Amino acid sequence: MMIHSSRPKEKLPVVFTSRAKCRDCYRCVRVCPVQAIRMKDGQAEVVTDKCIACGTCITVCPQHAKAYRTDYGKVLQMLEEGEHPALSLAPSFVVYYSEWEQKRLASAIRMLGFSYVAETAIGAWHTAKATRAVIEEEPEQAHICTACPAAVSYVLHKNPALAGYLAGVASPMIAHGRLLKKADPGRKVIFAGPCVAKKDEAQWEGNAPVIDAVLTFEELDELFRLKNIHIDQCEESSFNEKVAGDARLFPLEGGLLRTAGLKTDLLDEHTAAVSGYREVKAALEALAAGPDQRMVIEPLFCKNGCVNGPFASRSGNVLLDKNKVLSYNQLHPGLPDDEFKVYGRMETGFRTVTTKPVQRYPEDRIKDVMKMTGKNQPEDELNCTACGYGSCREKAIAVLDGMAEPEMCVPFMRRMAEQKFDTMIDHDPNGLILLSKDLKILHMNPAFKHMFSCSDTLLGRKISYLIDPDPFEKLSTGNETVIRQIVHYGSYNLICHLVAYVLPKDDQYVGVFIDVTSSQTSKEKLTEIKTETVIKAQELIDHQIRMAQELAKFLGENTAMGEVLMKKLIESIKK
Repeated sequence: MMIHSSRPKEKLPVVFTSRAKCRDCYRCVRVCPVQAIRMKDGQAEVVTDKCIACGTCITVCPQHAKAYRTDYGKVLQMLEEGEHPALSLAPSFVVYYSEWEQKRLASAIRMLGFSYVAETAIGAWHTAKATRAVIEEEPEQAHICTACPAAVSYVLHKNPALAGYLAGVASPMIAHGRLLKKADPGRKVIFAGPCVAKKDEAQWEGNAPVIDAVLTFEELDELFRLKNIHIDQCEESSFNEKVAGDARLFPLEGGLLRTAGLKTDLLDEHTAAVSGYREVKAALEALAAGPDQRMVIEPLFCKNGCVNGPFASRSGNVLLDKNKVLSYNQLHPGLPDDEFKVYGRMETGFRTVTTKPVQRYPEDRIKDVMKMTGKNQPEDELNCTACGYGSCREKAIAVLDGMAEPEMCVPFMRRMAEQKFDTMIDHDPNGLILLSKDLKILHMNPAFKHMFSCSDTLLGRKISYLIDPDPFEKLSTGNETVIRQIVHYGSYNLICHLVAYVLPKDDQYVGVFIDVTSSQTSKEKLTEIKTETVIKAQELIDHQIRMAQELAKFLGENTAMGEVLMKKLIESIKK
């Protein structure tokens, strides 16, 4: 039976990138299991048509640049318009909320405006029983359980040849939604859980009329905040429906098989409960290698199951969270199976998938892309995976697909940066020298060699062989980390502005010698001219003073003599 979740053209993206925060670290490219990340201009874009909304890139992004589409605003509008919808609560709520919160959670949700609150585990029981029926109908065929939407999408994206082995049974969310809609066709149904892929699943063809909105537990808390509802102030109450069997174990590996009454023995050769992208991938590869074997695979895309979903745990300890689910199931045992009737086949409504053929490129085009990053020979292909791809060849094909950029090759870009830096050093007009902790010469740039008339034959020798080591010896004492001073090197006819500093991590010393000989000489000449000018000016002033004094003396003597003659003339006239 070929199945597929046909996605409408107007499908809204679930996961997206905040360009302002993205720092092209390629972390999302490395972890994306379906290579749905396109790098463009150093920014990571999520390709909606390829994305399976597993949420992996959201949880690992160090810059918090990945986010998911929130729907709590839509739900808030429903509540304010008096819709009184029903809420289906994923069984992993016992991991997210503490024991005392669990007892009051139903009351808090009703205070939001929900008229009906029940556990999604109710739908999980129907999913498990329907899955068992499919397996029993075709016992000689391999089967892949379809409770996890991310796992289903992964099969359809990466292993479409195995799509015929998908059980074709609706997930617990869809099964419970159908039950709630059947009981009251006019009500809105909201799902709350730890999974981002559920937002994607709700958009699949046939599912949109069943689930009206999907919330994460974070979004549910945001509704409590917006409505000013405090769980600790709510009374204890129970859910509107009872759960059957062990359906509350669905968030754990083997939970579906256990609920369905199938073998869960880890050593059973015909059943496998796998979790995490790598284990799911390995199980599918094993199935593809021997498709005639009777194998039942229960895949959960998150490692350790839904208890380790993107927004499931607050403790961060998977073992503790697993025990919480087990303990809750023991304290609140489900009703016997015979008290419930399976609601039909609960089929997904999937249909045959039409996959695009894989693009094949001529070998010369692939090699041309690889040459752009210096991979001219097989030995140049490091396959370091720093770009996010498994090999240099995969990355070259991704470049041709428009999903990657040549500049994503970290070793190549580092090599280019080092070459540019070396070029800068070689052409720097200032002398640069690198010394070891015992003041031996490790490197000299051409300008330094020219300034001090030396060559690389001095590498490994003490700096004292060449110049006075005093500035560097001061650095070695640890009392100073940077020294700036003017140094005269008479034997080299040099006057340098020396900047010496420490490289603490490498325990080395750097010296930068800036030739200021000409400017220093000019400065000294200018100072000499200024001094000589001052002296000459002082001599001129002294000369002027002496002349004034001589003139004053001469004028004084002449004035006295004139006075004597005048007196004598007056006396003569009187006589």
